[in-house]
Amino acid sequence: MTRFILAIALMLMVSPAFAQEQAAPIIPKKPEVPFREDAGLISAEYYLSVGKYSQALSVLAGVLERHPGSADAYTYRGLAYQQLGDLKKARDNYNRAVTLNPTHLGANKYLASMFLNDGELDRAVEQMQVIRLACGTLECQELDELQLEINKFRAKQ
Repeated sequence: MTRFILAIALMLMVSPAFAQEQAAPIIPKKPEVPFREDAGLISAEYYLSVGKYSQALSVLAGVLERHPGSADAYTYRGLAYQQLGDLKKARDNYNRAVTLNPTHLGANKYLASMFLNDGELDRAVEQMQVIRLACGTLECQELDELQLEINKFRAKQ
């Protein structure tokens, strides 16, 4: 009889319902909890952060095959090209990101920084206005950083 009870208990423990209860809870997607549309973006962020720009580009090529409309991937690709010194490809990727998502904070900020490097203050200020509208009343690191860059640029003139 004891074996029978143990067998039933064991069957219950390995049943799909029991396994599902014991699995990690599923976290619902909420706007305040950012999720990446592709795990490759996390790898690309790592490679960018440690200066491995060619590896980032390689990973991002895969991300863009899976998600051709990813503004994040185009932004990261632009950043990698910029760090490698290919400013035309960097600008093209930032522009593509902004085309896909006109209020993309990173792409707009990087474009504005490129405009400042080219001496185009008016265009940088236009990008800053887009960021300001996208942020609304929220604090935005991109807006704060760009404002500092613009202030430094103006101080040099």
